[in-house]
Amino acid sequence: MAQYMLLLHQVPNYNADLPREKMLEMTKRYMAWADALRQKGRMVGGEKLSAGGVRHIRVKDGKPVASDGPYAEAKDVIGGYFVIEAKDAAEAETIARDCPHLVLSGTNWVEIRPIDDMSQARAAAG
Repeated sequence: MAQYMLLLHQVPNYNADLPREKMLEMTKRYMAWADALRQKGRMVGGEKLSAGGVRHIRVKDGKPVASDGPYAEAKDVIGGYFVIEAKDAAEAETIARDCPHLVLSGTNWVEIRPIDDMSQARAAAG
């Protein structure tokens, strides 16, 4: 079974003004979806990412330089992620299509990234 990362893209602070009851409803949808996948043996893990405290490290003049982020002009940010298991990319896409992230806002989107199995490389290097 292959692993895939679902990166949850959203407009910065898209849910900052949601009333508490709407936020709880949204959280319950995510948890129910994740629990259903867990029961099917498809959920590996996932977390919501904090909006604050973001730091970017880039190389400038050959040296790593840290800066704050995400930037105000950012069109979208990654608000969270899930790691799932699927038999192939088509099944991963089917799972992602049911993610509550897509129905909670018309601007949210999910990026599906296959995870390379590095176990053989680690064994060879170790």
